[in-house]
Amino acid sequence: MIKTAARLISYALLGKPDKQPLDIAKVRKVLILRNDKIGDMIVTTPLLRELKKNYPHWKIDVAASSANRAVLADNPHVNDIIIWDKQPLLRDLRTTIADLRRRRYDVIFNPYNRFSIPLLLRIKWLGARYLTGFAIPKYGSSTAKLDMFDYTVPCDRSRHILHSFFAAFGQFGLRDIDMHYELFGVDAHAAQVDTACDTLLQTHEGLFCLNFQGSNAQRTVSVADAQHCCAALAARYPRHALLVIAAPGTEARAAEIVHGAGHANVMAAPPTGHILELAALIRRCELVLSPDTSVIHLASVYDKKIVGYYIRTDNYRWFYPASRHYRVIVAPGLTLETVSTDATLGAVDELMAGDTPLQATAQAAA
Repeated sequence: MIKTAARLISYALLGKPDKQPLDIAKVRKVLILRNDKIGDMIVTTPLLRELKKNYPHWKIDVAASSANRAVLADNPHVNDIIIWDKQPLLRDLRTTIADLRRRRYDVIFNPYNRFSIPLLLRIKWLGARYLTGFAIPKYGSSTAKLDMFDYTVPCDRSRHILHSFFAAFGQFGLRDIDMHYELFGVDAHAAQVDTACDTLLQTHEGLFCLNFQGSNAQRTVSVADAQHCCAALAARYPRHALLVIAAPGTEARAAEIVHGAGHANVMAAPPTGHILELAALIRRCELVLSPDTSVIHLASVYDKKIVGYYIRTDNYRWFYPASRHYRVIVAPGLTLETVSTDATLGAVDELMAGDTPLQATAQAAA
């Protein structure tokens, strides 16, 4: 009964009676919705480039968040960045939604793989002539059956998310698609990081970048496991500097990991207060180790050797590293409560030996 009521409410609120067939020749203004996290914006950069490459006359705007707008710094494929942070619905209607609606976009892409009536209402009120996105089942129905969408595709969670992004633009005839990530504007933030790395490389033959902080507690490696992993890596690669990243607010935790590792070549990474400073650090490193966070996507921009820790969801198939050289260690459950030092060391050894890449391995017992 509740599902039936929710389905009827969805149809009533989210219909679009004046749907028009797609006429690509008339498309001039496109909006990509991406007002969420840093990593999600990095993953979206190939879509921005490929749309502009195929349709250079398009005006491509992005609705970003304050948290991820810096990823688009100096991006030549984006015409305008509109900040759309979370706020109450009525305030949204008076401000950001009203602004975006006045811009009269020909096409809007909704990349969010969730059926949320508040979110979908906001998107409907943007007034897109043509709306594309994912077919998301809920309430015994699907967004594919909502009149507000002109074109939907299933979100294939068995493949990298970019395959589904480009599938959502299947009617646009995109050609020669290149899925590599890209960043611009990094050089403007690189001076201090490059100086620090140059100094380290006078006494070390290479740099590893280690991040043990996840986006939440479930995706964060414990201090004890991080210390054990650092100690094992430091002993195996004594001529490399192992740089432990401290995310804002986690400096004390990172310092505890460094101290507990007990090796002089495990040290705090140069401070990186800006996301493009962190990108500058990662591009100087030979190998990057991290849970499933923006750090993995930054490393993918520069095709680094990557060891990624993923909890047992489909993220390791959907958001795996977009690098030619990586290992994914999948936790046995929905947390990184226990991370295997042996699995970590084995993955790093394989990458440093130059073996061919693997998609994922089950985590060995600690």
